[in-house]
Amino acid sequence: MEYDRNMEKLTFKNKIGYASAAFGDAASYSFVNSFLLFFLTTVAGIEPAAAGTITIVGAIWNTLINPIVGYLSDNAATKWGRRRPFMFAMSLPLAASIYLLFTAVELIPQIRAFYYGAVVIIFWSAYTGFFVPYLALGAEYTQDYNERTELRSYASIFNMLGNLVGLALPAAFADFLCGQGMSTAGAWSVTGGAVGLSSMLSIFITAKAAGPRDKSCCEKGKKPLPRVALREIFGEYGQVLKLEPVKYLLFTSLFALICNTMIMSDLVYYFTYNHGLSANQISGMFFYRICVCILLILVMKKISAATDKRTALLAVFAAGAIAIAAAKFTGVEGALQLYVFVFFVAVATSIYWQLMPAIIYDVCEYDELETGKKRQGAIVSLQGLVEALASGIGAQLLGIILQLGGFDGEAAAQTRQALVWVENSATVIPAVFLGLAFVALYKYPITKKRFEEIQRQLEERKRVG
Repeated sequence: MEYDRNMEKLTFKNKIGYASAAFGDAASYSFVNSFLLFFLTTVAGIEPAAAGTITIVGAIWNTLINPIVGYLSDNAATKWGRRRPFMFAMSLPLAASIYLLFTAVELIPQIRAFYYGAVVIIFWSAYTGFFVPYLALGAEYTQDYNERTELRSYASIFNMLGNLVGLALPAAFADFLCGQGMSTAGAWSVTGGAVGLSSMLSIFITAKAAGPRDKSCCEKGKKPLPRVALREIFGEYGQVLKLEPVKYLLFTSLFALICNTMIMSDLVYYFTYNHGLSANQISGMFFYRICVCILLILVMKKISAATDKRTALLAVFAAGAIAIAAAKFTGVEGALQLYVFVFFVAVATSIYWQLMPAIIYDVCEYDELETGKKRQGAIVSLQGLVEALASGIGAQLLGIILQLGGFDGEAAAQTRQALVWVENSATVIPAVFLGLAFVALYKYPITKKRFEEIQRQLEERKRVG
C-alpha cells in the first residue's frame, strides 16, 4: 500500500533510524577535516603546503565523482531500493581508508605524499558513495516543509555525537594510548581505526532501518545499475545548475564550508600553539563546542519553525561572522575569553549542517515543478560536490598560509609570525568567507511561503494529470 509522504507524520523510530548515519558522516568528515592536516604535518612528516595539496587532490576527485554517484543513485533499480545498496557497499572502504590515512608509513617523502594522496581519493570515493544516497534518502522520507527540518534536526544531534568521536575524543584518546606506552604514530593509527569502525556501524544501522522507505524498485528489463553515460550525467547536471535557487545555494555552501574547514582544521594548531593547551584540554574544548552545538540545534529548530530556514541561517551567518572577526581585534586572552570564542565558533560552524540539507530538499520540488523530473540524488549531490571542493580549498589555503607564515611542524614552539597567521586563519579569514555565504543566501528565493505555493501547484498538476 502506498503512503502519502506529504501528509504522514514521521515517528520517533523513523527519525532515529534515519539520523544514525549522520553519526558516521560527522565522525569521518570532522576527523579527516580537523586532524588530517595536523597528522600529516606533525606525525607523517609532510610539509604544510604538500599536505594541503593532498587534500585538494581528493577534493578535485570528489568534485568529479559526485555527479556520477548522484546519477547512479537516482537511476539504480534493485530489490534493496535505490539508496541503500550504495550505503552498504561504501561503509567498509570508508572505514578502511580512515585507518590508512592516519597510519604513518616509512617511505621516501615524495612517495609518501603520493601514498596519502591515493588513500585520500579512496576515502572521498567511499564517503561520497555513501553520503549522496544518504542525503537523497532524507528527501524521500517526507515532503513536509517543517518535517524535513525536524528530520534534519535529529540528524544534527547524531552529527554532534559523531563530532564527539571524530573531533572531541581523538586527541585525548591518542594521548591516552601514548601514556600506555604506544608510539605517537601507533596511537593515531588505532584512533583512525576506531573512528572508521564506528562510522561504518552507524551507516549500517540507517541502511537497515530505511528498508520501508527505500522501496524495492526492480523493473522488468531494467538493469540494477544504469550505464555510466558521462554526457548524459553531466548534461543533467548542467540542467540542474541552471535552476535559479541552485546557483545561490552553491555559492552559499562553498563559502560557508571554506569557513568551516579553515576554522576546524586550524583549531588544533590554534589551541596547541597559541594557547598552549594539552591534548586533554583540546578534547575538552571540542567537547564544550559540541555541547554548545546541541543547544543551538534545539534553539534553531524552534526559530526556523517560527520563521523559516533561510531567515534562521542568515541570522547564524551574520552573528558568526561578526563574532569570530571581532575576536581578532579584541584578542582572546585567558580561559573565559577562549570559551566565549569557541561558543561563537560553534555558531559559525554548526547550524549549516542542520538547515542547509533541509533547504536543499526543497529545491527537489522546485525542480519537479519546473522540469517535471524527480532528481533528488542529482540535486543533493551538489552539496557533496561543494562540500568536497570547499574542504580541499579550505585545507589548501590553510596549508599555504601556514607554510608562508613559517610554521614548523617539528618545532615545539612557533615564531611570532607563524602564531599571527594561525590566529588569522581561525578568525578574520574564515569570517570573510562566512560573510560571502550570507550574501549568497540572502539572494536565495525559496522561503516557506514560496515552498507551500510550489507544493500547491504540484498537487494541482497531479489532479489535472
